[in-house]
Amino acid sequence: MANFPTEMVNLPSKGKLYPKTSPLSKGEVEVKYMTAKEEDILTSINLIRKGIVLDKLLEALIVDKSIKLSDMLVGDKNSILIAARILGYGKEYTLQVMCEECDERSPIKVDCTKFDDIEIDDKVTQNKFSIDLPTTKVKLEFKLLTSGEESDVMKEVEGLQKIQPDINFLNSYRYKKMILSVNGETQKSAINDFVDNQFLTRDTVVFKKYLNEITPDVDMTYECKCPKCGHSQEVDVPLGTGFFWPDTE
Repeated sequence: MANFPTEMVNLPSKGKLYPKTSPLSKGEVEVKYMTAKEEDILTSINLIRKGIVLDKLLEALIVDKSIKLSDMLVGDKNSILIAARILGYGKEYTLQVMCEECDERSPIKVDCTKFDDIEIDDKVTQNKFSIDLPTTKVKLEFKLLTSGEESDVMKEVEGLQKIQPDINFLNSYRYKKMILSVNGETQKSAINDFVDNQFLTRDTVVFKKYLNEITPDVDMTYECKCPKCGHSQEVDVPLGTGFFWPDTE
């Protein structure tokens, strides 16, 4: 029995996109409350510089140590991060917002309990989706990337940009990682050729819109009101180290 208080966090994916053998397939993750030990992680300059401080925080907070963050969908990670922030520092977070009406920057208090989960459709049973592209009439089968796969894409892109610094390969390499088949063809060479030479921008726009519709995540938009002019606007709340401890950014 744990000697520290914990909470169960429901995952936006409901566990539907993980193998049945995965502990994540339960659709919830037990997270312990933050202590001074976790604050040490958050303030580690070395971890912040490496860009892994939030992953290390989650590894410390998730009770079931058989859960690997690299196996977790990004949206599910986001949900756990928000829960950890609320458990550790409370629901209120102050964000500096530039008013689009009066161009004045003001502190806005954000209620983190107001973020809504974008949950997976109940009809979904596995991490495999399909779409018929409207322009080329090609049928794609694809999956949503885990946190580990997203990291792999970023490493590949960073390596390529050292050779060709003027080109951002992020979109195409993410597509290559996501797509499972093109008109039933599963060979990687065929998928890569499709992305590089046949995936028209007219179709990528439709594809990205569909991705936004089906991807489980947390809606981090927040409606705020400028205290100086009264203008209301929506802002995107960033999930960085400052979300936990503003002085670390």
